[in-house]
Amino acid sequence: MDMTQTGWRKTTPALARANALAEAGEQLSVARNQAVVACKRVAAALGLRAGDLHLLDVLVAFSHPADWEQGSRPIVWPSNELLMDRTGLSLSALKRRSRRLSDLGLLCYRDSSNGKRYGHRDGQGRIVEAYGFDLSPLAARVEEFETLHARLQEERALCSALKRKIVVARRTARAIIEAAMQQSLAGVWEALSSRLNALIETYLPGCRGILRLTEAYEAFELLVTDVEELYSAKSAQSQEV
Repeated sequence: MDMTQTGWRKTTPALARANALAEAGEQLSVARNQAVVACKRVAAALGLRAGDLHLLDVLVAFSHPADWEQGSRPIVWPSNELLMDRTGLSLSALKRRSRRLSDLGLLCYRDSSNGKRYGHRDGQGRIVEAYGFDLSPLAARVEEFETLHARLQEERALCSALKRKIVVARRTARAIIEAAMQQSLAGVWEALSSRLNALIETYLPGCRGILRLTEAYEAFELLVTDVEELYSAKSAQSQEV
């Protein structure tokens, strides 16, 4: 299927990237549902908003499963009026969100010379001519999105583990400091308590991301080490007296 860009739309770097992705997507066979699910799983990382995803869902629904097979392109040509009815978006919002999907490399435009959207299918339902929204870039990025999702899952698991370790370290440090004070052990326990509170104020509110959480964990662990060493030393001295 010849899908060379023939329209009137001015080329931009984002459009050029989307068109290149569309060419790559044409060489792949991807299940329609697989493409949508892969995209939704990494939507936040891509910067997609709820309205963007809703429009993408609506556009994909106009395609046929065979459109996503190798050698074909899932091009859809619904009118603005139909899209406005299906999405509840105003015309300006519709244009803005479709442009965002293009800028993010999820669709490109297959423009006719007069800017109209239309298409024809053969007796087997395959597209023989179409002008409208080309979803081939989405097909091209399925593997990328699935790899990104796996990495994000690993990062989330690591972040959860770090958060648990921080809680344990914080509670351990607090328990030892309070025990030392109750036992009237000599030592800079007030200073260590202030240090613990400072760490809590510095790291715990909204602490997220592997780097930040790792930094927080290392700081709390260092405090635990200092507290445990001091407690052991002062406890030994107390027993010798």
